[in-house]
Amino acid sequence: MFPLKTDIPVTKKTFGVWFLIIANFAVYIYFCINYHGLLFADHGFMPLKLSMPSDIVGIDEKMASFFTYMFLHSSFFHVFINMYFLYIFGRNVECRLGTLKFLCTYIVIGILAVIVEAFMMPELEYPVIGASGAVTGIMGMFIVFFPFAKIKTFIFLIIYAIIRNIPAIIIVMLFFIFQLLVWYMEQTYNLNEYLRSFQENIGIRSRYLNISNVAYYTHIGGFLSGIILAIIIRIKRKVKGKEDLCA
Repeated sequence: MFPLKTDIPVTKKTFGVWFLIIANFAVYIYFCINYHGLLFADHGFMPLKLSMPSDIVGIDEKMASFFTYMFLHSSFFHVFINMYFLYIFGRNVECRLGTLKFLCTYIVIGILAVIVEAFMMPELEYPVIGASGAVTGIMGMFIVFFPFAKIKTFIFLIIYAIIRNIPAIIIVMLFFIFQLLVWYMEQTYNLNEYLRSFQENIGIRSRYLNISNVAYYTHIGGFLSGIILAIIIRIKRKVKGKEDLCA
């Protein structure tokens, strides 16, 4: 399933979403032009660095990586998918929050996402990169703010394709459950060997699909952080007696 658009009208200019999209693509293009092998190691989030002495890894580098990691991507497909989902779900969330609050919330979710990764994988010695943690958090906020929204969705069924309107909560929860399922299967079975064998059987030998480098805890942490923050925001609005504009 691939989401195409929501049925919630975008009533304001979403400068925050477009700023993040442009910023992420700009960083990716800069990375492609000025590639050096230490970029991800220097600016990605590496949990193992947090326990290193400050004379080896400075405190400023440790703290900066909580922010910089979410603007780095390993491929065009990586950045495109993240920004596409941000565009689909983020515009309605920005309309709900306002641009400044949306940008701040996006950054906070991204930071909370890798805190979960660091807590669950403190010895991880390769860098976490990508906007996925923050974007999944925005998706979590969307289903709290707009639980009855419909998503126009492209569904590919092997031999033919259809487009249907599906409740947002089903789309997002299926995405989250898929993350949990793949993580469980990776922990329990050697999925990468199955994937490599499958790709060789269909004639792909030059570039293997590898799921072992997916930061599942970052995705899960971002998603749950977004849901919790959105619930807090809704409760605060009710306490203040403000009208809730959620669909």
